[in-house]
Formats: sequence, C-alpha cells, structure tokens
Amino acid sequence: MISIEILLQNTYFQNILSGIIGGLIVLGFQKFLDKKEKQKEKTENSIVGKKELKILSQDFLYQYEPEKITAEKLIEDFGHPQRRFKSEEYEHLIFEFQNAKLEVINNKEYNSVIALTVFSKLDNKYPINCRLSFEEDYQILGKAKISEIIINNHFAFDSYNTQLGFETIIGVRNDYRQTKHLKYFYLIEGNFNNIQETKNEIIKQVCVTNISDVYSFFSFYDTFYN
Repeated sequence: MISIEILLQNTYFQNILSGIIGGLIVLGFQKFLDKKEKQKEKTENSIVGKKELKILSQDFLYQYEPEKITAEKLIEDFGHPQRRFKSEEYEHLIFEFQNAKLEVINNKEYNSVIALTVFSKLDNKYPINCRLSFEEDYQILGKAKISEIIINNHFAFDSYNTQLGFETIIGVRNDYRQTKHLKYFYLIEGNFNNIQETKNEIIKQVCVTNISDVYSFFSFYDTFYN
C-alpha cells in the first residue's frame, strides 16, 4: 500500500490536490458573493412596495403619475392590494405599507389610474415626499405645510365636520407645462373661514389626480396604524 507521505510527494497528486483546494476556495468565495447579492436584491425589492418589507419609496408621488400608469402596473410592482371595491365608474385599490397607505382610483372603462392618495405614517426611516408645485422644494408628507403658493393657486376650498372634528380640503392648480394635467388636493385638520387662515397648517394627506372632481382621502379610522 502506498503511504500518505509518498503520495504527498507525488507531483501528479500534488497538482490534483492543489486544483481541489483552489476550486473549493473559488466556490466558497462565489457563494459569499451570491449571498451578498441576494441580500442587496432583497433590500432593493423591499423599496417601492415589494412584499418583503412593504415600503413605499420616498419619491413615489413623483415617480408614478395618474393617466400614465395602470392598475396592473401597480399590482406588478406592489403585489395585490389589501382591499379593493368598485363604484359605478371607478375601481378603488387600497395598499398597506410599513410607512404609508395608498389609495388608487382606476377608471374601469379605460383601465387607467386617475388618482393616487397617500397618507404617511411618519416613519422616520422611510418618509414620503409630499407632491407640491414645481416652485417649491421637496417636503415630507405629514410635515409639509400649506404655503403661500398653494393658497395663491387654489381652486377648491372646503371645510366639513366629521365625528372627530373638522377637516379641510384644498384643491390646487398646477401650471407647470409637463404636469399641467394634474391637480393636487391637500387634507388638513381644522375649520377655517377663508383660505388665508390655512397658511402653515400641516398637510396630513395628499391626492394627485388628473380629473379635478375625482379625488379621495382616508377617513380617520382608516389611518390607524397596523
């Protein structure tokens, strides 16, 4: 029987052994890289509403616009909504995220999204940008305030009473040529005699729509965090 010492001194065997060891090192390193890549992919997929962490991206309201997307595209990106219901003309899809709630109003006849409503849960790690006029800097929804620009460009102003107090809706024109077809609606808390009184009030929800009389907001009960 050939001893191990003699076998180890054999050049042919040494070459085979070196190849095996080298192959194992390469395999181990490749598995390490694959693991890191999968972790990176999982993190990236969790942003913009994938199923793992269900996080809505910070710039969602700037990345997705009514009339340019379909309900199928949103379902492809976010997964199926937690709730959906239909009215005579429209279909409503409700998506629940770790950092926000989203309502989508879809035109059933043309299969086109016409309105997007977002309520932010004020997650400090994953905030949501409020959709504002191109003249204004980015601001976080739930911290953004009614500005002079919003007041000057408003076309709708309505305060109404709820079981838990007054809420006010402000509809705003958008004069920027590339997004002129969009209207922005903001929900704030409180009762106001005129639009000027709303300045610096916190925007609680925002609805972006391409039809000025079609918009929606979550009720107080719908905004409870899960």
